[in-house]
Amino acid sequence: MNPDLEQLHSLLNADPQHPHIHRVDMPYRLTSTWQEHGCEVGLWEQRDELVAWAVFQPPWWNLDYALHPSLRGSSLEKEIFVWGQAQMKSYAQRSGEEFWGSVEFFAGTPGAGEITNHLTQLGFQKFDWSVIRLEIDLDRELPQPKLPAGFAIRPLRGEAEVADYVRLHRAAFDSNKMTVAWRQRTLQHPAYKPEIDLVAVTSKGTLAGFCICWLWQDVGQFEPLGVHPDYQGLGLGRALELAALQQLRQHGARMVCVDHGSYNEKAINLSPQTGFTQTNDAWRYFIDVGKDTKAYVQ
Repeated sequence: MNPDLEQLHSLLNADPQHPHIHRVDMPYRLTSTWQEHGCEVGLWEQRDELVAWAVFQPPWWNLDYALHPSLRGSSLEKEIFVWGQAQMKSYAQRSGEEFWGSVEFFAGTPGAGEITNHLTQLGFQKFDWSVIRLEIDLDRELPQPKLPAGFAIRPLRGEAEVADYVRLHRAAFDSNKMTVAWRQRTLQHPAYKPEIDLVAVTSKGTLAGFCICWLWQDVGQFEPLGVHPDYQGLGLGRALELAALQQLRQHGARMVCVDHGSYNEKAINLSPQTGFTQTNDAWRYFIDVGKDTKAYVQ
């Protein structure tokens, strides 16, 4: 189905004091490969008003969902988890994949205790790692990107570089999750801004790294950022990050966020060098739908 994207996004932004973890980068997630794998979008209404939605995401084996703030921790939220668990099992049967299905939410989310109770009652357990949210205020002075000799940074060329981008993404993350169809849907999403996507290129024009950026009102986010294995260790990732911060600021962003798994000590330790500071922590709860424990895939 093709749900009303405006309706879905309205729930992400319903509580400015406690924003949804994927408030900014949800367009990237809603255009993912769930659509090729027979996954559904669950919609819940009360008095003809959309109050919740959910979709199981095969690229991350994660249940993305949003609901009205007044219903956090309610029986409806547990109903969503039951529905999501059934979606995970259905996908596992169709695909033959074995994985740990997960749910994530900020530790400070209102109703976090009730959410935790609902998940544990259904057999979910807390991961021993979390998602670290880091943010940077763009009112500060930013360092200039420093590129190694022979490299340059430029905007990613939308439709013209779909296939090249997909190959680069797959190489950077050693994963085949990214597809041409996913990238093409991303380009067509109304929230996509092609001018803020950047790539690092070699002197021969080969794509060496990328930074996909998202902007919601005055908040930006990187998701994802990667460098081809042949060019890692040269500083391209940090250069792309700094260039993207400047690009986002030019387009109205006042703050930018990025998420890293708490196990990714290298990324977390490098972020303060750019000016990022840790601001939040998202818990992840999982349920075993097989034997594969690689539960975080870009």
